[in-house]
Amino acid sequence: MRRILGLAFAILGITTMVGAAPARAAANDVALSGRVTSAAEGAMEGVVVSAKQANGIVTVSVVTDHDGRYSFPAKRLAPGHYFVSIRAEGYELD
Repeated sequence: MRRILGLAFAILGITTMVGAAPARAAANDVALSGRVTSAAEGAMEGVVVSAKQANGIVTVSVVTDHDGRYSFPAKRLAPGHYFVSIRAEGYELD
């Protein structure tokens, strides 16, 4: 049975303009970070979060940890605008 992925998707609440991150993130060498949760399950582990630069051909993906947190290393994402998407086993996006 497929469930609809009704995420309180924290990544939608952050900017997808990489390079405009606060100084704190730059100090940690993190370009983009956030948390994936659902109303029914809370923090979601094992969700694939992908970022593809606008007009780019390369997609960089990371996986959420047990707290639903993810982060993209600064060395993997150049400054710019990105399309961010998610994929979770057993879920279907709205």
